[in-house]
Amino acid sequence: MARCGLAAFTMERREINDPEAWNRIVTGLPLTSALQSWGWGEVKRTSGWKPVRLALYDGGAPVAAAQLMERRLAGPLRMAYTPRGPALAEAGLLPRVTTQLARAARGALYLQLEPPLALEEPYETPAYADLRPAATIQPEYSILVDLSPGEEAVLARMKSKTRYNIRLSARKGVTARIVRPHDEGAAAAFEAFWALFTETNQRAKLLQHARSYYKTVFREMEQPGGAAFVSLAEYQGKPLAAGLFVAFAGRVDYLYGGSSREHKNVMAPYAMHWAAMRWGMEHGYRVYDLWGVPRVLTPESHAYGIYRFKEGFGGKRVRFPGYVLPLSPLYGPVQTGLRWRKNWVNWRTRGTARDVL
Repeated sequence: MARCGLAAFTMERREINDPEAWNRIVTGLPLTSALQSWGWGEVKRTSGWKPVRLALYDGGAPVAAAQLMERRLAGPLRMAYTPRGPALAEAGLLPRVTTQLARAARGALYLQLEPPLALEEPYETPAYADLRPAATIQPEYSILVDLSPGEEAVLARMKSKTRYNIRLSARKGVTARIVRPHDEGAAAAFEAFWALFTETNQRAKLLQHARSYYKTVFREMEQPGGAAFVSLAEYQGKPLAAGLFVAFAGRVDYLYGGSSREHKNVMAPYAMHWAAMRWGMEHGYRVYDLWGVPRVLTPESHAYGIYRFKEGFGGKRVRFPGYVLPLSPLYGPVQTGLRWRKNWVNWRTRGTARDVL
């Protein structure tokens, strides 16, 4: 267990069981993420995780919030995890917050933390006592686009080819629309997304959850203080590109997407992203998160093409660090076993033990 000094004992921990109250706390903290929202906990509940929402107070004010996820690994063995979290008032609070979370996770093999610290080059992981740097569960690297200057400035910062392709898609007659869960046609828009997403993953030899999982994302992330939507780009009435997005705490996150190989010349994926960006700007969101890009930028990388596409939108490549706090001597052997299992799944799926990102 982490030992961070007597100051840690002044921090008060409260479990929050109201969605609106929880989301108010999470959105009120400067370092935060949609994966700390109430809705994301409900999404992960469907795949075996148990969310516990813990707010931490210092002097009566909330200074951190952690959606602590617990999951059994095998038999009585379990882990505790805060996806893209905990949310923090400032990064220096992480050791004190870890002490509190370790108490709440008593009995787990280890506690995994992925604080929402968007590190820019040289991407150095901040050091904290007792916390070990660790591989992340969420994508480690992403590209963030600043939406705050408005449409013309956002376009001007893009690579010229990306800007050209956005305008080309409009000239070719591609139309893109935003569909939220309660809009007319939401069911059809989701099915179009699902078909394109599945087609893309099969083509790229990528794993995915069951259809019900993404349906839950679409439903549960439309929540107090947040939104979920499908951005759907069509050409001559046919869906060609679609993405499933969540919006929360000033950010629009591109979580999942896919496109058809038909009519590639009309550049539908560019129209899909530009529609989502414009929606974000219209609704006051400041950051557009293109989500995962490779950690190693070489043409041989399985996802290098994804990186080249996403970097064209003019954002900054950032790194989100991961940490682990071992809580049991079994941590090391279990981690070795989990890594072997992941290598085997990668090999079975794509013929290589390397991770996608």
